[in-house]
Amino acid sequence: MERDDIWGRLKQNTAPDVLVIGAGINGISVFRELGLAGANVILVDAADYCSGASAALSRMVHGGLRYLENGEFRLVQESLMERNALLANAPHYVKPLPTSIPISSYFDGVIGSTLRFFRLSQSQPRRGALMIKAGLTFYDLFTRKNKVMPSHQFFGKAATRQKFPQYRPETLCSATYYDASVTQPERLGFEIIEQTLAENPATLALNYTHATGRGDGEIILNDELSGQQTIVKPKAIINATGAWIDFTNDALTDEASSLRKRLIGGTKGSHLMIDNEELRKAIGDHMVYFENEEGRVCILFTYQGLVLVGSTDIRVENPTGMICTQEEQDYILKSLEGIFPDIKIAPEQIRFTFAGVRPLPHSNSAINGQISRDHSCVDLGPLAGGSAPVRCMVGGKWTTFRAFGEQVADAVLADLGMKRTHSTLDARIGGGAAYPQTEAQRRRWYQAVMSETGASQQRLKTLLERYGTKARDVAFACADQPDQPLADAETYTHAEIAHLINAEHVANMLDLVLRRTTLAISGTLTTDTLEDISRIFASQRGWDENLRQDHTTETRNYLSAYHGMKQLIEDHIEMETSNVP
Repeated sequence: MERDDIWGRLKQNTAPDVLVIGAGINGISVFRELGLAGANVILVDAADYCSGASAALSRMVHGGLRYLENGEFRLVQESLMERNALLANAPHYVKPLPTSIPISSYFDGVIGSTLRFFRLSQSQPRRGALMIKAGLTFYDLFTRKNKVMPSHQFFGKAATRQKFPQYRPETLCSATYYDASVTQPERLGFEIIEQTLAENPATLALNYTHATGRGDGEIILNDELSGQQTIVKPKAIINATGAWIDFTNDALTDEASSLRKRLIGGTKGSHLMIDNEELRKAIGDHMVYFENEEGRVCILFTYQGLVLVGSTDIRVENPTGMICTQEEQDYILKSLEGIFPDIKIAPEQIRFTFAGVRPLPHSNSAINGQISRDHSCVDLGPLAGGSAPVRCMVGGKWTTFRAFGEQVADAVLADLGMKRTHSTLDARIGGGAAYPQTEAQRRRWYQAVMSETGASQQRLKTLLERYGTKARDVAFACADQPDQPLADAETYTHAEIAHLINAEHVANMLDLVLRRTTLAISGTLTTDTLEDISRIFASQRGWDENLRQDHTTETRNYLSAYHGMKQLIEDHIEMETSNVP
């Protein structure tokens, strides 16, 4: 559906059951739960879908091993259940991830972790083999009734050195356990929106739409792209804007913010995407989960052909405009050097950086790692006036989005006199439906879709990895069209990019390169790729040459400033200079 058509329907839907403000993964989740229960629900976001913290996660789907020492057993158990559900429901994006923990002592942390568990200390203890063994044993116990991955194992010094010869010499042993990774979290979020819109035609979703209260429970929705407005008066409001929750509450009411309890105390996490073959070989197919000198947990694993390394944990007041600073890059590289001392990373090998703010509950804890990663729903009553309650989705981690959305939806549905009629715990997501997981199943799928679309098996293999079984829709959209590969990104094609622009609520080039594809985060994007994409946009959106160049420049500058892709500007200057007679 075209954006103007969505706005036309929105203007006729002035009294929805629920308005969800914030289309990160938690807002998307509660939108799905409410929509599938039959509610008339509208989802809006002032930016693109999954463009805040939901795009800046460590790409892990995990139980949260370190949360055990904070005593958050319920959260870890829930997270492991949700991890296993995602492995089943989104097998096209969520994959098992073997994880190695290098260990340099046997008994460190026994006293410190015990004191911290009982809230008798706020110091960050180092963790030795005994404490790690205890944590991994709990991990296995929590999943014993639904065991989908192997139990943990410990390896002595010789076996560890054989598997990971470049670990620091002080490594005495290692442990291996399994969690999971998510290859395209932003696409997974969009697929949930897409499914919900298809299953309940009464639902609406709009990105780049800002919500502001005007009193008496009325909310002004403003289109950030066209400037058009409409007013809605929902029966309930859900504030799912993550690290922006307090700012959103300010926008919903004239009440002074000083009169309300602050809900969010976010911490910033930054990551690097590194192109270093020696590092890739050193970790193989494992994630490495290790402590730096401060005792902070760091991770690295191969992701989209590069090595993802992170992260930091810095308190921030305003979540807008986050970047990975040079200081943070140095910190992450120093942490990495602590576990792989002989591997040197050159500055030009950092191909992409990203940063986001975890929407943690406000806390006075002196140690950021002690702030709970659990989630809660805070009812502020009719904050926007009228009778509609405003519920705020505080905290939460990406892995538990489904459970969090379900819990908040139940509370809202009770207010509306409605109930959920099903559970999404075993509901397949988008291209995860009927996903072929064995070689025989894949062969049958290739043959069926080849005969329907005329696409080659190699092309379908690429599309299946990228979109799951929704690859069939993409192949159909590209069929019988003159097509060619993108410049410097040959696995994507012009027809494929045109399909994404027209079918997936794409407003600008950044939506495409950052969230509908992996072109930016994988380091694939070059100046020529960007030029090619801008010409496809121009043909689809009717841009003239000046507008095309403006959009290209804006995209290039943003990627350089916020994601460390300065090479795009340097290459563009070199290209422009070479064209001067």
